[in-house]
Amino acid sequence: MAGRKTSVSFDEETLEILARRAAEADLDRSAYLAQLVHRDDLRRRIATDSATLNAAGYTPDRASAMTASLIMQRRSVG
Repeated sequence: MAGRKTSVSFDEETLEILARRAAEADLDRSAYLAQLVHRDDLRRRIATDSATLNAAGYTPDRASAMTASLIMQRRSVG
């Protein structure tokens, strides 16, 4: 994995968990941590977008219908 090298310290229990989870995912620890960071960022953005839609009065069903409509519109154009 290419990237900027950084240093992070963990306690022994956390390191064991990290090593085990990385092995389960067939990744090295750095790649596994990067995946976690990206996944968490996506979750936060989805939560923010959902809150914005809910505040604007868009229910999940309506938002899903709008999303499906936009996807179909994009596919027909491109």
